[in-house]
Amino acid sequence: MKKIIKQTIKKIGILGSLIVLGIIGVNIANAASTPTFNQTINPGTKSVDIVNESYVTVGSPAVSMGAVTFSFAAQTATGTLGTASEKIYVQNPDGADTGWSITIAPTAGIGASWTGAGASFDFNDPAGSGETYGQMTIDAIGVGVGATGVCSNCTMTGITLGASTAFNHGVTDSVTLLTGAEGSDDIGDWTLTGVSISQKIPKEKPAISYSLPMTITIAAI
Repeated sequence: MKKIIKQTIKKIGILGSLIVLGIIGVNIANAASTPTFNQTINPGTKSVDIVNESYVTVGSPAVSMGAVTFSFAAQTATGTLGTASEKIYVQNPDGADTGWSITIAPTAGIGASWTGAGASFDFNDPAGSGETYGQMTIDAIGVGVGATGVCSNCTMTGITLGASTAFNHGVTDSVTLLTGAEGSDDIGDWTLTGVSISQKIPKEKPAISYSLPMTITIAAI
């Protein structure tokens, strides 16, 4: 009787091992040996900034208009927006597929003015051709713009400079500096320098320093 039981257990043990091996064999045969790797690259955010030669943001960029002398007649001051050390830098990291535009306007809006210690004058009023009021004109035509060294494959396809434009209260409240039309180089970065600024200064304005904060923005079109 003992011998029969031992033989039965031995047979069961062998059978169990075969079943386990059979299961393992099935699993090995069905194991996936061709995994698929997935990678997503999301578009970045379009931006405009003022940077130096190393493309580092300039903390307090400024445009110095040419100084003028007190006068009993209206006169015009000129300046340049965008220099080698303070250039306008545009980036479109696949973030504006329908095109984009760069504009500039006074930070405080159409009610802004050139202000100094107890005196001010307009930037957007053409009345009197500068005799009583003041008006600023911005001209980007013919200035230095091109693909930067940061993007090795960028082109100028569809990139257009803004026309000479004067601010006019309630009519022209911002001026376009640069445009990338739909169908232009969709991914890229560009610099803009040498934008001409002229400001009509009304007669008999006090001999003090004046300032006018401006903001440059980028928007999809």
